[in-house]
Amino acid sequence: MHPSKRHFRNPPRDNRGFSLIELMVAMVITLILLAGIAQIYLGSKKSFNIQNSLGRQQENGRYATETVAQDLRRAGYWGGNADVSAVTGTEGTETPAATCSATDNTWGRMLDQRIFGFNQDQTTEIGNYACLNKGDGKDYSRGDVVVVRFAAPWVIGGTTTPEYEDNHLYIRSALTISEEAGRVFKGQDEADGANAMSTPPAPSERTSELLARAYYIGPSGQTCQGAAVPSLYRMNLGGSGVPVAEEIAYGIDQLQVQYGLDTDGDNSLDSWLDAGVGGLDEDSEWEQVIAARIWVLTRGECPETGYTNINTYAMGDENYTPNDGYRRQLYTMTVRLRNL
Repeated sequence: MHPSKRHFRNPPRDNRGFSLIELMVAMVITLILLAGIAQIYLGSKKSFNIQNSLGRQQENGRYATETVAQDLRRAGYWGGNADVSAVTGTEGTETPAATCSATDNTWGRMLDQRIFGFNQDQTTEIGNYACLNKGDGKDYSRGDVVVVRFAAPWVIGGTTTPEYEDNHLYIRSALTISEEAGRVFKGQDEADGANAMSTPPAPSERTSELLARAYYIGPSGQTCQGAAVPSLYRMNLGGSGVPVAEEIAYGIDQLQVQYGLDTDGDNSLDSWLDAGVGGLDEDSEWEQVIAARIWVLTRGECPETGYTNINTYAMGDENYTPNDGYRRQLYTMTVRLRNL
């Protein structure tokens, strides 16, 4: 047969490719599936970020609350029978005042002032509390300041205990020597005769590091989307007895404190007051404090897209409504002061 007369069969229908319409339909279906997968991924990622942020807030909030509470419980503990009104030694005590020198150890030696504080609105008084201006300083819009002083729970100077360090402040007392209140001295002066309780030392003699601490909120130095992240800070006595700022917990938005007073001496609470004018503003009133109530409000490091926090957080005399994109958690605790 002549080649021009050959007859070719049509190819089977099943062997043909996609038509343009079929290809477009397949692409649309694929895009819908991909969009669904992307939506699930983004939702899961957002949920993870929220839970991760809340987890960090929970950890920081609990740690911050318990750290402040532990020091409040110790406020006024001097070891042994220390009567702070009669403590002597090569350093001795300092008359209590609403000041905090940033250049010497006088703040740490105000033993008569076992607990003290400022309310958030006392900006002038806080501004005059010079040591809080060290480091990153205090954020005046984020709460109160609470100060405590006490003897450290660990003993100094034994064969299995920490050794004395120069310029650190120490307090010495002895339960069996009722006529001697105690001694305050620097580490290098511990052997000075003026710091001896008795010769030889009584079996109950105890020497501890003297601690003074102030808690407040300040900027962490870190930012997210241009906004500073706040932290809980603690002013502590450094190696030379001079106040030094320490960052305690990240992402703490507010610290509020109220104080419970025993005004009639029956060892029961009679009223709750804030620091400041109209509240606790006399030395005699601070001596009546037997409890403290603290509120710690944590905040996410970064604002959350699509979320607005319009909650109102009641914290003592502060009703805080942020109206922003940060998630928060509130922690509160009431602490009995054990050492009157």
